[in-house]
Formats: sequence, C-alpha cells, structure tokens
Amino acid sequence: MGKLRGSVMPVDPLGNAGLLCQACGFLLINPQQAECGHRYCRGCAKGLFRDADKVACRTCKKGLSPKQFHSDKAAENDALATQVACPDFDCTWTGTLKLYQEHVCPPVAQLGTATNAAFALGDSGGDEERKSCWSVSSSVVGDTSMNVEAVQMRVEALELAVASLRRQLNSQGATVKTLQRCCAQYEKLLRVSQEIYNTPHGAKGSGGTASPELVSTDGTLVWKVENFSKLLKDAKAGKKRSIYSPPFATHTFGYHLCVRLYPDGDGIGQGGHLSLFLALAKGSYDDVLPWPFRQKVTFSLLDPTRRKSPVKETFLPDPHSISFHQPRERLNVASGSPLFASHVEIPSYLKDDTLYLKVVVDLAGMEI
Repeated sequence: MGKLRGSVMPVDPLGNAGLLCQACGFLLINPQQAECGHRYCRGCAKGLFRDADKVACRTCKKGLSPKQFHSDKAAENDALATQVACPDFDCTWTGTLKLYQEHVCPPVAQLGTATNAAFALGDSGGDEERKSCWSVSSSVVGDTSMNVEAVQMRVEALELAVASLRRQLNSQGATVKTLQRCCAQYEKLLRVSQEIYNTPHGAKGSGGTASPELVSTDGTLVWKVENFSKLLKDAKAGKKRSIYSPPFATHTFGYHLCVRLYPDGDGIGQGGHLSLFLALAKGSYDDVLPWPFRQKVTFSLLDPTRRKSPVKETFLPDPHSISFHQPRERLNVASGSPLFASHVEIPSYLKDDTLYLKVVVDLAGMEI
C-alpha cells in the first residue's frame, strides 16, 4: 500500500459534503462518527480531546466524550471510492482516494501553520496514529471558538474546492458551447417544421381554408392573404418569416402544389421585396406522373380595385433542381421569385389590409 499524502478534497465537494471532516474540512481519513451523527477523521477526533475530556461537536455543539466516537466503515469505503484531485495545483491528476495512495506527485507544502497537517499513511517511522490518519500540528481546543489553525485549515479546504470547481468549469466549457450550437440548430429545424406542418393547408391570416383538401384541381390558385401588415411586421421581427397557401393541383390526378410567401422577402429580396415561391407537395398519383415537373408557372399580384395592371412574373422550372423532382418528403424546397414585388408598390395593391395573389400553371403539353 502506498502513502497517502496531503489534505485532499473531492473533485465534487458539494456532492460529497457528507464525507468531509467536521474539524479539518478535508475528505475523511479513517472516519469516526460521533453519536450526534457527524463525522471526523480519526486523527482529528483524537485531537479534539488533547486538552479536554469533553468537547462540543463542531457542527451541532452537542457535548461529546471520547467513548461517543465509533469507527464508520461505510463512510470509509465511500471516501476511498470518492474522486479526488491532486492538491498540487500544477498537477492535473484525478482519481479515487484509494488510487491517490499510489500517486507519484511529490507532497505539497501546506499553507500557514498547517504545514504539518498531513502525515503519510503506512509510514513505518511514525507511531500508530501517524500510520492511520491525519492529525493537526497543535491542539484543537476551546468549546466556544475554533482555534487559528483550524480556521486556516478550513480556508485551505475552500481554496481546494474552488480550484476543483474551476477545473470542472474549464473542462465543461467546450461541451456547453457544443450544446448551445445544437440547441440553435434544433430551434431552427423546429421553426421550419412548424411552418411546413402547421401552415400548408391555410395559415392564420392567409384567408385559406384550414382543410387539408385541395382548393382547386385546375392548376389555378387565387390566394387571399389577410392581415398583411401584421404578417410583414412579424416577418421583420423574425417571428414568422413565411406562410404557405392552401394546396392545389394541376388536375384531379395531377401534381400537388402550394405557394410559400415571404412578406419581408427571402435571399436577395429580404428587407425590400415580397418573395413568392412554388413548392411541390406529395400527391397520391406522383408515381405515375412524369418527373421532373416542367410546366410554366405565372405569379400575379392582383389589384382588387381593378384600376392597375397585375404585377406578373413567369418562370420555367429548372429540371436539374431537386425542387422540381418527385417529392420524398411532405414538401420540396420552394423555388420561384425572390424579387416578386417591391414593398414600395405593395400598398397600392392592398385593400382592407388584404393582398390577392394568383398562381397559374400552364397545362399545355402536360402528360396526363
């Protein structure tokens, strides 16, 4: 058996507070339990009675005699299995108290007058007490106040606890940063999922039906977008950047589609335009439809007063884009016009804070 050197603190002092000596404040060595229930190192317990036959418990102040202290084997086993850190601040070793007896780090000098506070276990040159426990270098006396040396030892215990906690914080710093990045990614995925699963069949404020049924099966959608000023405000604040239209289809057994609207724009249109995109949705007859989707699509912003011409944009799907291949998920990534309409011209197309958007899929040449 190797030697046990120095005054040792657990790696987790708070979690192992019940294994700290009530006199020296360090991890228990050969624990003795008083009849009041509090524990002391055997050397510390003997030190209490050097100048008195009866003393007060350091914690509860109950009067105690030497006969009221008994060996605590369970606490000793727990202490030997406790993770500790080497008290040498230049040493990064950690392990159980039992393994610490074999640790090769040289002894560290103790602070203040407590330099003789720790003796080696199993030192053949010492008396029986020096072989089995730590002892204090001077008597621990007085029932009303703790002597100076005991106070210094308590300070040392706190310093060791702080050093141990600092090591734990440093080791956990990288883990915390990784978890923060993961949380940010999960929050982003959650927002996208909520948009996809909660709004494709008629978002709040969109004016569309809340039913999952198709609103049209002729390739045409007229979307009444209500409360546009609130949608724009929420988009600028980052609360809800986009909404989906109700689903529609090119024909009864055809492609299923919906429109994704960004009130404050997306990509190059963000902050100054209304962006409009087409998203292909999973349909019941996708397996027998030709892919990729190739039909021409026209977006229109209608004037409800019928005094101005509609704002129009037409695009042809890119057959190489995954957006127009057969959907494998509920919705494909939307694609379309990031600069559909500028915020400057939007107010003249509003009536009762409502926009009217029209989407027409050219069915010419479609294989049905």
